[in-house]
Amino acid sequence: MDFNKFEKIFDDYVNRYIEKAKEENNEAKILNLTNKKIHSYKVRDNILKIASLENLKVNMFIVEFIGLFHDIGRFYQYDKYETFNDSKSEDHAKLSIKVLEDEGIIKLIDYEDRPYVVDAILMHNKKDLPKDLDRKMYLYSALIRDADKLDGFRTITVYERENKNLAYFKNKSDEPTISDEIYNNIISHKSVCKDNLETILECQITTVGYITSDINFNATLKLVKENNYVDKMFEMIQETERSKNIYNFVNTYIENRLSSANKK
Repeated sequence: MDFNKFEKIFDDYVNRYIEKAKEENNEAKILNLTNKKIHSYKVRDNILKIASLENLKVNMFIVEFIGLFHDIGRFYQYDKYETFNDSKSEDHAKLSIKVLEDEGIIKLIDYEDRPYVVDAILMHNKKDLPKDLDRKMYLYSALIRDADKLDGFRTITVYERENKNLAYFKNKSDEPTISDEIYNNIISHKSVCKDNLETILECQITTVGYITSDINFNATLKLVKENNYVDKMFEMIQETERSKNIYNFVNTYIENRLSSANKK
């Protein structure tokens, strides 16, 4: 399929909300919706790159579609609730599927491919993947999760912590604290629930923690290393004893995992 058609569909839908925000002269909404549009394209680029580097036997159209449309529900979500916090609005993965259905976009995909698109998008924001996925569904779901998180690492390096207009940091404390639960989860290779983050530092360090808890492909870790994301992220993060410990822990994990992969 010619994917340019789907890029236009995506742009036309997203630009409705951005133009509405401009008419409202709402700078915060313009910023956050524009950043989410950029994020969607970055994730699309990431997922194609990871699938290619891993030489996976997957349908690259499905891969590209999932990458670009995984957050299509975010635009309605932020327009209505002015937050990206699912616990204070709606599950954005479910919203994304609703948009694909309501806009008739899902009908443009071959019927037999739709379950992979729907389920991968529905699972992309869950704390963990189910253990009983078949190989094909796992690949699509794992790819979008890795691609999404890879761009999360980028966003920390380019968004200023002090920018209070960013939805991710709205109403978060600037105190340099990381809770015991979050710290212990990260150093135990466990995922952190994003709904209970109280400080800007916790928001940032939770994203960093995905490196040791929820990266599925070694190609993703190689891209983290090639882009020097760990150092770049920590340049933007308040330095505390716990953040320094996590920095060392994450770097050691990356080196050990890539070293083990190279020996195989």
